[in-house]
Amino acid sequence: MMASLKDLFDYQKFAGNSRLEAMIKDTESRYGSKLSIDDLELVSAAGTPEQIQQQKEMLKNKKDHV
Repeated sequence: MMASLKDLFDYQKFAGNSRLEAMIKDTESRYGSKLSIDDLELVSAAGTPEQIQQQKEMLKNKKDHV
């Protein structure tokens, strides 16, 4: 399993990809600094419950208007 993950996320596959590098530089330029360890503890990849509810409502409204 670890070998499969390594194959999927091997950095060498992405190194030198000019499109990816441009996207990374663009994203980094939008933010003034890196997050501190304390700030990272507040990050949730899934978002907040409020955001999830808002997304569900937006999808429902979108389906209702189609």
